[in-house]
Amino acid sequence: MRFREVLIIGAGPYGLSISAHLRARGVDHLIAGRPMDTWLHHSPAGMYLRSEPDGLDLSCPGPGFCFEDYCRSERIDGIGRGIPTPIETFLDYSAWYIKHLVPDVSDVTVTNIEAVNGGFQVEFADADPLVAQHVVIATGLLPYRRMPAELSGLPSELVSHTTDHRRFDQFRGRRVAVVGAGSSAVETAALLHEAGCEVQLVARGQRTPFWDTRPQPLTPLRRLASNRLCEDWRCPVWNSPTLFRLLPPNMRAERGRIVAGLPGAWWLRDRVVGVIDILDKTSVRRAEASGSGVSLILDGPAESRIDVDHVIAGTGFHIDIARLAYLPGTLQARIATLDGFPVLSHSGQSTVPGLYFAGAPAAFGLGPSMRYLAGTHNVSPALARSIARQAKGAQHEVSAAAAA
Repeated sequence: MRFREVLIIGAGPYGLSISAHLRARGVDHLIAGRPMDTWLHHSPAGMYLRSEPDGLDLSCPGPGFCFEDYCRSERIDGIGRGIPTPIETFLDYSAWYIKHLVPDVSDVTVTNIEAVNGGFQVEFADADPLVAQHVVIATGLLPYRRMPAELSGLPSELVSHTTDHRRFDQFRGRRVAVVGAGSSAVETAALLHEAGCEVQLVARGQRTPFWDTRPQPLTPLRRLASNRLCEDWRCPVWNSPTLFRLLPPNMRAERGRIVAGLPGAWWLRDRVVGVIDILDKTSVRRAEASGSGVSLILDGPAESRIDVDHVIAGTGFHIDIARLAYLPGTLQARIATLDGFPVLSHSGQSTVPGLYFAGAPAAFGLGPSMRYLAGTHNVSPALARSIARQAKGAQHEVSAAAAA
């Protein structure tokens, strides 16, 4: 059976960044997954990214490979503070990063992980199994999509999630309800309207869509509270695993989920307000198939009913590693968790030695930056350093045993 020092599961921003750092340290590893799959196939074409240019950098072990380096190299104009970045530009940067730093991604699918002596035995749907001493789970948000119970009983022809759509042309001329009040729901509603749909935005619960403002110039005072993640007096805590880990566990779990609840982007406001019908402070009591479409029974200022052809849930994600089908119950039982999040060390290692988590599941252990590109800088160097140290220690033990 094949052996690798490290297996990284997932080839999104976190898997790629960790691979780049391991490669720089000379650590043998395999990165498995479809490169940038969520961004390429589960994010809408035509969307813009909220982050400023320095917030779009993937962590790398040396200079020369940040987002602005790419833009300079390729002579891309129109990039700067306060200028929304098209997702297509970021995807081009990611391909450039992969070409230079992670050229050997293996597009295979993990189906099972079992703990064995000396590491983990890993099975694939489309490759021979292998044994790895360390496994890094960096599979992104898709396994954790949240579908409200009121909608979950309807077929996919009538109800879908925002991550199910790359384009919205198939809805042209149809009536679509978007359920949610967060950033993805608002942007989906705008893109549907621009694709020629009749859209209603059902802002669940007590939330009304609210909007951020165009970034102001970076004054010296503002710079003190600013980082790749955000620009606020609390940002130094949210973007620092060391500081975040000082908070009480229950607060860390809460902040790991809700601190990332962002308002609608400032450039979306004119595309939504006064353009799209917004039913705010409204929740879906139940949904039922009606003819070829869906009837939504709503609770709001007054009970109401709307009939649409399709419903898209912009209801985000709920982290719970029990939803990772390739982690069997015997292994899950050894992973300490709190509210679905794995309990992690500063380097992202779980309570199962050699098993690491990166990205959104690490938000409880390392802070809300793990839900964003900024978090690649907060976990990749530390995780690679931890694995390299353990690998070096194992080599010394082997050498000592051979000498004896």
